[in-house]
Amino acid sequence: MINITARGFDLKQGAKDGIEKELKRIERMLPDNATFDVTLSKERGEYECDITVKNVGSFIRGEARADRIEPVVDMAVDDLKRKLRKLKTFFVDKKRKGGIDEIATAFDDLDEDVTMDDFDQVYYDSVDVNRVKHITPNTMTDDEAIVQMEMLGHTFFVYIGIDGETKIVYKRKNGYGVLVCD
Repeated sequence: MINITARGFDLKQGAKDGIEKELKRIERMLPDNATFDVTLSKERGEYECDITVKNVGSFIRGEARADRIEPVVDMAVDDLKRKLRKLKTFFVDKKRKGGIDEIATAFDDLDEDVTMDDFDQVYYDSVDVNRVKHITPNTMTDDEAIVQMEMLGHTFFVYIGIDGETKIVYKRKNGYGVLVCD
């Protein structure tokens, strides 16, 4: 399923069809239950495209910015393809046990009760807090958490380790670090 949202401008049907055509090519590489959320926005004459693939608790995001809509979509799709190749390399070439299907089954028992709309609904009276996200950490290994962090393009990721402890993996200049919450 492909959901397309435009913010700050009207998206023409031809552009929607083009986006869907590009994503159909990627869709063949993913399990049947994967969904695409495409958000296009225009601010100060610049377009931004954010494509998030959701697959049973697992997320992969491709994003890009450009001054025209056609190249921004192409660049975001290319970013997404690059991350999928990176994910394949992680699971296949490194001879790691598991794969996308195994990660998906590990998340089957977890609730997916948080949507992107929920993130912006909570406000506080603080000048410093601009956004609040509610998450449900998933159980995974440190390696799987690093892959998820990389696929999202974030610098940290919260998860529950196999031992049941809440952990945060984060990027360092020369690798990764893990914080264990007591």
